[in-house]
Amino acid sequence: MRTIPALLVTIGLAAALTGCAASGAGSTPSSCAAPGAASEAVTATGAFGKEPKVSVPSGLTTKGTQVSVLKTGDGREIEDGTPVLIEYTLVDGSTGEVAQTSGYSGQTAPITAGADNYGALGASLECAHVGDRLAVALPKSALNSSTTGDTGTTSGKTEDAVIAVIDVKRAWDARATGTPQLAGDGMPAVVLAPSGAPGITIPSWSAPSSDETHLLRKGSGAVLTEKDTALIKYTAVSWGTDGADSSVAGSSWTDGSGAQSVPLAKGQVQEGVRNAIVGHRVGDQVLAIVHQQGQAYAYVIDVLGKVSA
Repeated sequence: MRTIPALLVTIGLAAALTGCAASGAGSTPSSCAAPGAASEAVTATGAFGKEPKVSVPSGLTTKGTQVSVLKTGDGREIEDGTPVLIEYTLVDGSTGEVAQTSGYSGQTAPITAGADNYGALGASLECAHVGDRLAVALPKSALNSSTTGDTGTTSGKTEDAVIAVIDVKRAWDARATGTPQLAGDGMPAVVLAPSGAPGITIPSWSAPSSDETHLLRKGSGAVLTEKDTALIKYTAVSWGTDGADSSVAGSSWTDGSGAQSVPLAKGQVQEGVRNAIVGHRVGDQVLAIVHQQGQAYAYVIDVLGKVSA
């Protein structure tokens, strides 16, 4: 089973993986962390994608997030909302000791740059490129705070630093990129925000009595099978009576979690959701009507990629 990286748990900073709703704001030059004295003091040797030997002066401090590029990649730029596969080594800047690594086995799940659940560390990935090796210096308080996304280089006080050496191995599209299609008659209306987040309007009539799927965007990527793990973003809205009592039941766009890794083998995910993904292509956006425990839901699912099991 692939797991989301438990970043910084070993040095008491598990709160970095919790947060409030995502803002949905896009990357701008001012949101990209700059290098500073702390990040520039870090060296890391060894092959990209393999565990490096990291050297950090003990007693390292910082006033805010700093990011230096130790090795420059030539892949796609990482923006707010981009799912990214990374390998990392974490060092306690107060002691210079390695606290945790990703294991460098390719078994960590992708994280989403800028998503609140990944805190300041996730925000620090914005503006990097695939192939980069980064040295990131973070104040411990930034990782313990529920307010994330501030990658500024100044803060109220100097604090002990946490150092992350990150290899940016792969990235996927932040939204479905396929060609727009017309959904079937009688289906909910779907409009997209500039970020790609869907808004779903439930019509006044009753939901279909059985599950249905409709293609909203037609992609050209790999076809997903039940042996795969899909990388998706989704929003689900309950289909209420006359459309009046409908509400958002869940959304990876707004709950801070970002893209989700979903195993497609039977029993791993709700069957109606699974059926709405299996057989579709990377780049597809699917409108699925799914019945769960007597309630109909309208899901809009962006199929972003296929990740290794």
